[in-house]
Amino acid sequence: MPRNALLFLAALSLAAVAYAAEPTAKPAADPQEKEVREILDRYFASWSNQDLMRYGQCFMPQAAIQMIDPQRGLITMPLGPFLQSQQQAHRASKNRLSETAESMKIRFDADLAHALVYWKLVDGDRLEYGYDHFTLMKSDGKWRIANLVFYAVPPPKAAAKK
Repeated sequence: MPRNALLFLAALSLAAVAYAAEPTAKPAADPQEKEVREILDRYFASWSNQDLMRYGQCFMPQAAIQMIDPQRGLITMPLGPFLQSQQQAHRASKNRLSETAESMKIRFDADLAHALVYWKLVDGDRLEYGYDHFTLMKSDGKWRIANLVFYAVPPPKAAAKK
């Protein structure tokens, strides 16, 4: 075999080994996780935009919403009264209320998704922080909130100093 051909084969072999040794791209995000993130993003955006119709569509019709109050009591509401309470909160506020997800952790168990979201509520100069614990299930091929437990927590130290 001519020398140039051997050098070519050697170079080709080295290139193949180098290509195979490169780390492969991370697989695309889990489609189910993407779907759950999208519904939770819609949940926060529609609430902040006072679009209570779209906000309500994030929930199963039979959803139960639970709030842990500051005295650590548990208040449970069906979806209808909860949506009315949210509409009243927007109407009663002197400021435009806005709530954002600061962090989100999602896991799946059998037919359910569980999401833990750390949130921030902005009401003018007032900031409030807390956690939402979501349980979601698929209905008609779409993830919806079956249960929500939420509560406020003290602000992070950096936010408390402002």
